[in-house]
Parts: sequence; structure tokens; C-alpha cells
Amino acid sequence: MKIRLFHGILPLAGWLLLMSLGFGRGAGAYVLTSCNCHPSKTEKKFVHKPVADSECQKCHKPSGQNHPRVKKGAFVLTDNGNAGLCYECHAHKDNMKYVHGPIGSGDCRACHDEHQSDNRYQLKASGSKLCFMCHDKDSFDRKYPHPPIAEGNCTGCHEPHQSDVKFMLRGEGAKLCVLCHDKGMFAGKSVHGPVAKGDCNACHATHGTSNPRLLRKYFNREFYMPFSKDNFALCFGCHNNQIADDKLTDVETGFRNGLTNIHYIHVNKLDKGRSCKVCHDPHASSQMRLISAKIPDFGRWGIPIRYTKTDTGGTCVVGCHKPKSYDRNQAVFNP
Repeated sequence: MKIRLFHGILPLAGWLLLMSLGFGRGAGAYVLTSCNCHPSKTEKKFVHKPVADSECQKCHKPSGQNHPRVKKGAFVLTDNGNAGLCYECHAHKDNMKYVHGPIGSGDCRACHDEHQSDNRYQLKASGSKLCFMCHDKDSFDRKYPHPPIAEGNCTGCHEPHQSDVKFMLRGEGAKLCVLCHDKGMFAGKSVHGPVAKGDCNACHATHGTSNPRLLRKYFNREFYMPFSKDNFALCFGCHNNQIADDKLTDVETGFRNGLTNIHYIHVNKLDKGRSCKVCHDPHASSQMRLISAKIPDFGRWGIPIRYTKTDTGGTCVVGCHKPKSYDRNQAVFNP
């Protein structure tokens, strides 16, 4: 009795096996039910959800040919496996003004592995290593790199897929910078022209430079220095580089008492010429003319300044000398 039952089961088992392989079905009736034949596609930390759920047919559409007997041509990929396939599940990433090159060409797989990866979002590499698969790494090697670059965090500033801002930036102008930097340092009674326009790039290079503080040109941060225009290369890139040349002038600067050039008095010295930052804040100030409330970097003491502007001059009450006033039209006598 047991022998007969066993022999009766064998043909049934064989028939089920054939059916599972696709034999005995019409061409249009073939259905893929499992990805278990390809376990190597699920070994890494991050696995594409359809793969993890054994729903290979979400992407691989059976063509009707028997698989695995037929390999090439047994499945069809929408859009030949390009972005059109991804957009069957994922939201479009190509509808803003600026689109990442691989997205624009429909090549999502330039950055993402379609099955699995050891990196989040199935990226082919982590951090900036991914970006440097296409972008030239040498062009970002600088003595003073922007911290996001040094940390490999390109997406701190750039959107990886698309943006309405050029270079796929996360914000326009200074709006990008204040995502990390203190917004308060860019506001005050007087604001540096480039800052007011949101043009931080006028002074700072966004990826990195050979100068501290990502400055585009050299700027000597010493409190005292011999006068040399090279020490003011950054400022003189926009401002009049003859501002401190002459002891007497009626045109080169508005910071004068009659004809006496007060910029010359402060800056043009053989040994103790002052840096611009001694009096001026490079971003913004609570006083007019970008005059700092305190002079930085003079030892541990922040020298106080109280500046009052008039239509033709002003008055400076400061910790480093007696109160002094100046007037461009009528020189003021300061005892």
C-alpha cells in the first residue's frame, strides 16, 4: 500500500517541478515567483527593496521565454534599465532647472547599484569618493579646504539629483552659507557690499584655497605690519589701492580731516601699519562704515570703539587713543 502511494506521488511531484520551471505553460503565462536562485544579490548591508522582498519582477519583466533555460532575452527592463524604469516607483528627479548629468541622461546607475551596496541609498561609494568617480579630485585639493570638502560631505552644499539653483546648490548665495554659518554675523547697521548682495564668493572660494579662511587672495591677519599693498591684496581687489598712498589728499579717501589722509596715518607705516580688520568688520557691524564694536586680536583685550558718523565726517571714541573727530570740508582740531 505504501509502495503504491509512493509511486503515485512521484508523477505528481515531477509535474509540479516542470510547471514551476515553466514547462507546460503558454508563452504569455510565464510568471517569475522567486529570486532565490540569485542569493548573491542580497548579501550587502543595503539591498534594493524589491530584491530584498524577492520581487524581481518589479524591475525584470518576464518576456515569456523559459528561465533559467533561456537567459538572454528572458526578461525585459523598462527603458533598457535607465531612469524610466526607476520612475515606475520613484518620484521624478529631472523636473527642476538644473539636473545632475547622470540624471539628465537617465543613468541612475552611474551612482546607484540597482541591487545592493554597503552604502546607504545603494550608492556605489561613500561620501566624496562617489563624486570623485567622475569629478577631478585634484581640482579640490587645497591647503585650506572647505570643511564639507575635507569631510567628504559634498551634499552639505549640493543636491545630488537636481535643484533650481545653479551648480545644484541647496540655496542661493548667502542663503546657502547660513545653512551652517551663523546668520547673525551677516546682519547689522552696516553690511559689507558683497555680503548684502549674498555674494560670499567675492571674498571666499567655496571649495578651498591656499589662504586661511578660504580667502580668494592673501590677507595678512597680523595686527601690526609694515605697509605693503601685497598685505591688502584681498581688499584692494575691490577697494581703491591708492587709499593710503598719500599723506595729503582730497580725492583718494573720504576718511580725512580736511586734506589729512587718516587711512595713511593708520596704515602707511614702516613697522606698525594696521590691518583693515583692526577697525573694520569684513561682514557686518552694529556701527556705520563697518566699524567694529571691539578691535580683535590685540592680545586678550578687545579694544572698544564707539563711532559716530556725520554727513561730512565723524567721531571715534576708542581705547587706543583719545577721542578724535574729523571733517572732510572743515578740518577739526583735535588736542
